[in-house]
Amino acid sequence: MLAIVGKVGSTHVRVYYDVANATEMGYDIYQELRILGSEYVCEVHAKENGALLGQGKIDFRKVRNTLDEIRYKGWVILEGGVPSGMDVKEAYLANTRYIRSIFS
Repeated sequence: MLAIVGKVGSTHVRVYYDVANATEMGYDIYQELRILGSEYVCEVHAKENGALLGQGKIDFRKVRNTLDEIRYKGWVILEGGVPSGMDVKEAYLANTRYIRSIFS
């Protein structure tokens, strides 16, 4: 990501960091966020692929701590997963409660 941002060479190009996709691709998201820092991360995409937030692979408390370490003050955008067979509204209410408990 740094290479892409660097090659573009514009202060208007930043990283919209997706913790779930980066995790699925095998990246250490906490280390990668530290490397990118708040200078390059413009938004964080908080989601789990196919699970409720907090019940998948992502440690959102650790994400929050890492964002605090890099002094990130931007947006955390919620995209909650809806587990198979679960009502969409119930899933989004649960995801919203969870993410607010971490980032409020």
